[in-house]
Amino acid sequence: MQLCEIDQNRLSTKQNSSSIDTAHYTGSEINNNSIIIRSKDSPPSITAIDLFAGAGGFSLAAHNVGIKILAAVEISKHACSTYRKNLIERMGLDIRLFGDINDLTPEEMISKVPALSRGCDLLIGGPPCQGFSSHRFKDKGVDDPRNELHIRYFHFVSALRPKIFLVENVPGLLWERHKDYLERFWKAASDADYILHDPVILNACDYGVPQRRRRAFILGIRSDIKLDLSWPPETTHRKPGKGKEANEDKPEWIKAEEVLKAPLSEDDS
Repeated sequence: MQLCEIDQNRLSTKQNSSSIDTAHYTGSEINNNSIIIRSKDSPPSITAIDLFAGAGGFSLAAHNVGIKILAAVEISKHACSTYRKNLIERMGLDIRLFGDINDLTPEEMISKVPALSRGCDLLIGGPPCQGFSSHRFKDKGVDDPRNELHIRYFHFVSALRPKIFLVENVPGLLWERHKDYLERFWKAASDADYILHDPVILNACDYGVPQRRRRAFILGIRSDIKLDLSWPPETTHRKPGKGKEANEDKPEWIKAEEVLKAPLSEDDS
């Protein structure tokens, strides 16, 4: 499938000279204009919201690097149950969990999560991918109503004005047949004064996850935020038997059998 090309002329690329308010990041440090989280044990100060949160993978990753999740939204009752039992009950995180995003407005979320009245730093989420899946043949996924949930995602971006947002989906999101939809997303970002990086496709096994899982990511940064950001992040692992000279300092992909045969820690039992 051919990847579509986004009309970059429809997106502003000019950033002003405003800098990040370093005083806001009391639990982190600013190094060369990049946000560096010190420790998950530091008082969390970077705040985030997780839309289409599923069972909590995105939220857990954010928490593990010291980001405080204020709220999460997920329609599946089974996923919500897993999220609640693991992140809220077992880990004791103070997260307000909401249901169907179509029944929720940004204003209602703010009213029920007082901390959001001060804004949030990061909005993350992976809207439903079924319409963009490679298993949808002959353009059957183009008119899938769930595709519109990406635009719903951006309604929350526009209202909450996070400094950064990150969207995750299947690589099919970038196929030519979804070009019109993707350009609508780009225009919404431009109208809301966000600057988008080119979409990238990352493979989880390149970052130490024992699974080949390719996903597309779209990163947006509010135009008044000056951030020298390295994107996409440098890989931490390499394909076995490939690039040994260029990547000799990187370990090979982790095999699932290595993880499955490892004994459970006391926290996991």
